[in-house]
Amino acid sequence: MSIKIVVADCSWGNIDVEKEYLPQNAIVEGYQLTTEGAVIEACSDADAILAEYAPLSSRVLKHLKKCKIISNTAIGFDNIDIKAADDLGIAVANVPGYCAHEVADHTMSLILSSCRNVAVYDRSVRNGEWNYEIGLEMDRLEGQVLGLAGFGRIAQFVAMRAHGFGFKVIANDPYISQAFADTLNVKLVEVEELFAESDIISCHIPAMKDTIGYFNREKFDKMAKQPIFINTSRGKLVNEEDLVEALENKKIRAAALDVLIDEPPCKDNKLLNLDNVIITPHAGFFSKTALREVRTRSAMNISNFFKEEFSKVNFVNKVI
Repeated sequence: MSIKIVVADCSWGNIDVEKEYLPQNAIVEGYQLTTEGAVIEACSDADAILAEYAPLSSRVLKHLKKCKIISNTAIGFDNIDIKAADDLGIAVANVPGYCAHEVADHTMSLILSSCRNVAVYDRSVRNGEWNYEIGLEMDRLEGQVLGLAGFGRIAQFVAMRAHGFGFKVIANDPYISQAFADTLNVKLVEVEELFAESDIISCHIPAMKDTIGYFNREKFDKMAKQPIFINTSRGKLVNEEDLVEALENKKIRAAALDVLIDEPPCKDNKLLNLDNVIITPHAGFFSKTALREVRTRSAMNISNFFKEEFSKVNFVNKVI
């Protein structure tokens, strides 16, 4: 008997790559589901689900009578209620690390663009100006302190790249040992020291219930050196009203953001009107190489699950 697999949502315009790597005898249906009701209707009889942003809340999961595995086509899985999946015996898988090099490259691009006034210069030249003294006051990169909030794989790649520009790199992450950080020439510090010593602070913490709005007025007030703030992680980690206030009050010099709370942003988002802010459209993950990898690996999570090759499945939870 064929299994039914529903691709709940897909940003790529087709599901050809997914079909190539899903079980060949499966019935595969593709949708663009954005509401809980739509997910329930399309997935209630699915044996497996491929998702990206589709909402898979506790309410939705309770209606999935046959589902054995959900494979998220992403590193994150905040669209899935993991505890409810555990309780219902539904395995959840993701694709960690698929775009780590791309996000690290993008992080460094935002750092360099901010430090060297690239976006400001470009806008001014296009407006008929020719003045190298506009924008942020620039200092030599070598010797500046780059503080990494979170020191997972992406942040580790950022550290490797940053050393090539002469940055001193410090990081805060309670789950990483100093012995490991030493192998990358990074000093682990308490969060207060990170805020006090960093010329640039780059956010790499995961989005969880207790990290939503982590960067708020209290945190910005502790940033003693008026740093540049970078975020290539998740928009919801930052209280955007507090960020605007910190920029306007010069608590931080500038911000470069690849992620926002609302994507795309509302037209009245004040960040759009600040000259010392760079915003890119959640593009840090993107390359043709990374795109094919994430689609391939997420589909293979399901194929390997049904082959019972569980060691090849990247489980978020353990229900088997």
